[in-house]
Amino acid sequence: RRYDEAISIDPASPLAWGGKGLSLYDGGRLSEAVEAYDTALSLDPQDPYVWNNKGVALFMMGSPDEAIECYDRALEADPGNLEALRNRAFVLRAMKRFEEALEAYEKIVYDEPEALDFRNLATVLVGMGLLEEALGALMEAANIEPSIEVEREIEALRRAIMEISIRAQFGDGRPSGG
Repeated sequence: RRYDEAISIDPASPLAWGGKGLSLYDGGRLSEAVEAYDTALSLDPQDPYVWNNKGVALFMMGSPDEAIECYDRALEADPGNLEALRNRAFVLRAMKRFEEALEAYEKIVYDEPEALDFRNLATVLVGMGLLEEALGALMEAANIEPSIEVEREIEALRRAIMEISIRAQFGDGRPSGG
């Protein structure tokens, strides 16, 4: 409601339109949020935060490719925008575009490492079959922010690596031949 008042006072305010988009998004009105973001972007096409927020709404609406385009526009406007880079990496991971997601997560953990970023990196590495590297990423997450949940993930990954190693060395335990 506040944003509608601001828009009635200054309909050319990209800030008001972007705020209205956030409010609509928070209320679950995603397509209306995208419309508000589009209006904000027509007034200020270089606003990385609005591009990022539009990408989030589009992803939630089931349009991951369009979301990626929005994150790319946010990063063009502000190459250091880690929120847009994190969201881009998350969507790429969800789309199983692991190589691209890996590149984004590696930049994130280099620039501003957080435990969750290392956990997400580990997920990408597991998806690529790089289990030892994934274990290393989880251990980095545990170093930054120790938690029982991360320790469980580390133990589960260690067990998986051990099982794969045993199968590689001894086979799957079934007789061969026929």
